[in-house]
Amino acid sequence: MNIEYICHACMVIETEDLTIATDPWLDGAAYCGKWYLFPKPVNGETLQNANAIMISHGHEDHLHEDTLRTLPKDAKVLYPYGFFGGAKEYIESLGFSDVRECTTHKTYKISEKTSITYLLNGHDSIMVIESGGEVLVNVNDALHSSPETVIEHYLTEIRAKWRKIDYLFCGFGGASYFPNTMHLAGKDDFETSLVREQLFAHNFCRVVAGLKPKIAVPFAADFCLLDDDQRWINEARFPRRKMADYYAKHFSETGYEPRIVDMYSGDRIENGGVRKLSPYRDKMKNGELEHLIDEQYSEEIAAKRHESFIDDSKAVGLVSDLKANLEKRRTLFPAEKLDRLKFAVRLTDVRDDPFINISFSGGEPNIERGEKVSEESLLTMSMTGERLAYSIGSDWGADVVSIGYGAEIEINDKRAAEVDLESICMNLLACYPTIKDLKKTPFRTMQFLLLNPPRFTTSIRKIKKFNAESENYDRKTWLLEKPDEIRRRYNLPELEKDFLPRKD
Repeated sequence: MNIEYICHACMVIETEDLTIATDPWLDGAAYCGKWYLFPKPVNGETLQNANAIMISHGHEDHLHEDTLRTLPKDAKVLYPYGFFGGAKEYIESLGFSDVRECTTHKTYKISEKTSITYLLNGHDSIMVIESGGEVLVNVNDALHSSPETVIEHYLTEIRAKWRKIDYLFCGFGGASYFPNTMHLAGKDDFETSLVREQLFAHNFCRVVAGLKPKIAVPFAADFCLLDDDQRWINEARFPRRKMADYYAKHFSETGYEPRIVDMYSGDRIENGGVRKLSPYRDKMKNGELEHLIDEQYSEEIAAKRHESFIDDSKAVGLVSDLKANLEKRRTLFPAEKLDRLKFAVRLTDVRDDPFINISFSGGEPNIERGEKVSEESLLTMSMTGERLAYSIGSDWGADVVSIGYGAEIEINDKRAAEVDLESICMNLLACYPTIKDLKKTPFRTMQFLLLNPPRFTTSIRKIKKFNAESENYDRKTWLLEKPDEIRRRYNLPELEKDFLPRKD
């Protein structure tokens, strides 16, 4: 295989008889103007040669509408088959006629000499490409943020089917709205974020050690945030150029010495070797590219610093829509739990009465709009009216609030962190499909269960148990514990100065 790294989770893979593009995102922002590709891709026109497009999952930075509209419509599009439908129809609406949903663990021969396999993990998936006797495993976002037990489970599954892996691409950080967008008095946001990024990098190395590829590449983190109050998150990233050193220092006891390569847009793997062709290599300062953010996105940054406000009539309509959404979503939680919940939404683009104070009585929502937050509020979620409307107005739209960094959450009362009230508030401001929605499509639900092999349904039960036993996603750990204590909890080594993403 020949592989060109385009940007973020996008690469172009040339097999013996096919050109495959993965998770294409070439231009424009994602998540209502929160994520921006960085550094900007080079050679994006290469995707016009794609015969096939593989999409790992439905997050906007992997299933990017504006980019898909520009790609050849005669390319076959492959997408993992999940419980919830709609993806195939959505992709077809963009002009593609050959769209296939692929059952997990099943290998598909998509051309004479190329086969692909999907392995689902929740809403994410691992993609495996086989051609010419070589195997490429694209782990993407599916493992590096998972609990250790889940990682080991999937490594066992992969090793059982593919004993020799040539190329491994795996996420290593960047997308962690918690703890980055959740703030509590006494919490050191930057130092805590460093631990989170280290955990992701550590998990990347764990995946590498478990699969033993010939070449491993940390990727799926080529984006930046441009809002002034969030740009510190760009600076907390684990430096990918240090990944090989981190592995050598903390995983050498495995006895396996991998070739870990930090690739940038324009770099290629050809005939089993890496060609460092990216023009960004000549633009680095101290091995980093962050100084280019202001250069590449000067207009966007200026626009974000220009305050704009929505009409009050729009704000009134938004409050009405929010109440209707709360009426619908409240049934997901016991009334007694909701009655203890008091929180506020601050619309950052509303000039007068920007606060929406929300409480419940007998499980019924009460909404009061005003100029300040209620003294009883446990937390305040700040976002624009556009992002709130998107969150409550479309299936999976709440991704913009969560992983999209679309809301800043100030926790006013420690009790909210202790019992993860933030996750309830976020669910109430969402339009995610629920189990009730599955009942509306019984045929698809039955088909999903029938198509998937018994080993996969067994995997689901195991993963649910793993997640229940794990504290990897326990908000209170990240909000209430000191960074050193978090490292001890996850068995992470002290982060030496050489691995800190600070400028020299």
